[in-house]
Amino acid sequence: MPKRTFGTPNNKGGFGRRGSSVTVIQNNVQYSYLRTAKITFYVVLAIVGLFAAVISTYYLPPLAAVPVGLVAGTLVGGLVAGVVAIWPVLRVIWWWLPETTLTLLLVGGWWALAERTNPIITGVVYALVIGIVAAVPVLRHLMVALAWCLIVRHRLRTCFNAFVHTDRHGHLPFIGWAKPIPVGERVWVWLRPGLSAAQLETQLDRIAVACWATSVTVTKASTSNSARIRLDIKRRDVLGAVIGSPLTDELPTIIPADTTSSSRSAFTVPDQLDLVDVPEPDDPPSGPRPNRRNGRTPAANGQPAAVATNSDDDWI
Repeated sequence: MPKRTFGTPNNKGGFGRRGSSVTVIQNNVQYSYLRTAKITFYVVLAIVGLFAAVISTYYLPPLAAVPVGLVAGTLVGGLVAGVVAIWPVLRVIWWWLPETTLTLLLVGGWWALAERTNPIITGVVYALVIGIVAAVPVLRHLMVALAWCLIVRHRLRTCFNAFVHTDRHGHLPFIGWAKPIPVGERVWVWLRPGLSAAQLETQLDRIAVACWATSVTVTKASTSNSARIRLDIKRRDVLGAVIGSPLTDELPTIIPADTTSSSRSAFTVPDQLDLVDVPEPDDPPSGPRPNRRNGRTPAANGQPAAVATNSDDDWI
């Protein structure tokens, strides 16, 4: 009998057109976790069983301590192996935990109010709550930001499943919590072995398109662990708006307050140099300049002036 993927409906029934399928957990991922669960069971059985048997020898005979160790190891190993085996299902529950919690709160609140009051009053209360949230800008913006956080987590999961590199078993990075920031959303992600932040940076443009954002940046969330990263989904530019500053009130007032702009004296900015205002240089002497020979000025009679020399250098 061929194996079927968990969450895949039968082709002969279910919703949608004939032959369609919806895969929640891939076959290779399910097989990988089942094999890991078996190995975990035997390892925990050996370790816990040995410790339990050794401890039991202080209170029981050696022959009775062995079955106690086997029972303790089987119980603990089965519990740990069960958690490992159903981890893909727990991860799916984690992906939909905020939506599931919100749905339970809405349905539970409606049921609790309907049990104590009239259903019409319950509907009026819910309508008032929704109307107040929609009318108050602060609450409305907060609800929209939280809704985008929920959407971004699922869009990132789609990106990781579609075009981001995973390991050979198909394990996806673990998507943590998301919170709103002034420019968009911030999501914490735990990377699997085989994927790094540098490899993820090459796919930021495609991630931004999938998340309906303008840009995406990746930053390491820990200085000691490279597997923890932080993705900032940017949807708006908060630095493009003009804001007031209290520092403008500290500037000195140059023009009195009662002086209007029409009474200011006009100041002409010069656009060219007026050469009439530039003083002329002094005229040079009209006589001929004395010729210099070998750097020496000639004497008045036309002969070069004698240069004082040292008597020791007359032979040169």
